[in-house]
Amino acid sequence: MKKPLFSELRTIYETSAADPHTYRLTIKLKDLVDGSVLRRAADQTMERYPYFRVKLCNDGGCLFFEDNPAPVPVLHTKKRIVLGGAQTAGHLLAFCYWKNRLYIDVYHGLADGGGIMPLLKTLFYYYFSDFYEVTLSSEGIRLSGSAVSPEEWEDPAERPLNKERSGLAAKWDQPAFQIRAGGIARITPDSIVYNLRIPEKEFMRFNISNDGSPATIVALILARVIDRLHPEKTLPPVIAMCVNQRKALRSPLAHQSLVGDVRLPYYGRIRELPFSTQATCFRGMVTLQSDDDMVLDEIREYQSLMEHLKTLGSDAERQALCQERMRQLSGCFTATVSYVGKASFGEMERYIQENEALPSTALPSSHVPLTVEMSAVNGYFFLNFIQYFQESDYFSAFIRELRDNALDYDVLNVAEARYPQIELPI
Repeated sequence: MKKPLFSELRTIYETSAADPHTYRLTIKLKDLVDGSVLRRAADQTMERYPYFRVKLCNDGGCLFFEDNPAPVPVLHTKKRIVLGGAQTAGHLLAFCYWKNRLYIDVYHGLADGGGIMPLLKTLFYYYFSDFYEVTLSSEGIRLSGSAVSPEEWEDPAERPLNKERSGLAAKWDQPAFQIRAGGIARITPDSIVYNLRIPEKEFMRFNISNDGSPATIVALILARVIDRLHPEKTLPPVIAMCVNQRKALRSPLAHQSLVGDVRLPYYGRIRELPFSTQATCFRGMVTLQSDDDMVLDEIREYQSLMEHLKTLGSDAERQALCQERMRQLSGCFTATVSYVGKASFGEMERYIQENEALPSTALPSSHVPLTVEMSAVNGYFFLNFIQYFQESDYFSAFIRELRDNALDYDVLNVAEARYPQIELPI
């Protein structure tokens, strides 16, 4: 297999040593991880996903994925690893484990959280079936030996679109308040992650009663926190909320990194409204900006960028263009909220205690230094409050908002993020 790249190029050329565009999924299991069982489960799993058994190659500036015959690594470590290099035999994903924690390290140029989720379900199916010697339901799980649909590996963002923009509303593209300029947070190269757990039923009742969704409500709380902490600011807080582009592309099976964003400015009269009315305003903005036509407009912009990249003569020029573009985009929002959706592991959830996702893309080099990454499994929402500064003001104010709204929560731990680094042939 030799697959030329298209939408992946944007991520690859945005990547730098300071901003590796990777993520680590951490799953805390009920029991200690058995490395031998995990090795068998990983091998069975990867038989079903040939488009993930690849290495990135560069032939005179032409980048492509090629089959990687080496086994996908299973590493007994909790430390930060390097994808794409000798440690992982060139693979862009790896399975790591330590005690009762399982880590799935992935390069964002290979897949996003939605794209890797089917693989995770397959891995759990094989691992739990073997480890506990039980028969689990395979409904909705892609098993080794089953057919691989072209819709899983073809890039839907490469399909031709007409050039006419048809979105319903303009996305916020003005300067937003920047945390680094606010005087509270002193930006550092090291991340701090606060892990919160909120009961799912209670949080969903709160969302519904306020005409909101989980990610929208978290974005609103975060905006209110930033607004309160910086009363003298002249620019509004703007929260970027990640959007899955698969629906608009009619490609639910695609594995590529298909993530756009909506931008939620907290300014003007919105600040004076009651919480529930603010939530309605935010939800309305999300509805407008995540409309299929709006998402397709964003895809058109990506296609134009890919065409522009073809005209440049070197990888260095392509990197400079993409990294400058990302720097400019990041100036339009203050913080990020990302929610990949409920895990829906079915009967396998009884073997899982916690779930968290830690992306590298909260880095201060080219991104905003604050991200809330959300996941849901086994009756709880898990919120990973990822920041690139030492001060706890924003986190303390966030949980104060939870208390003020009578929401139950637990602070599980505070740690440094260990998302992987990446080695690319550019």
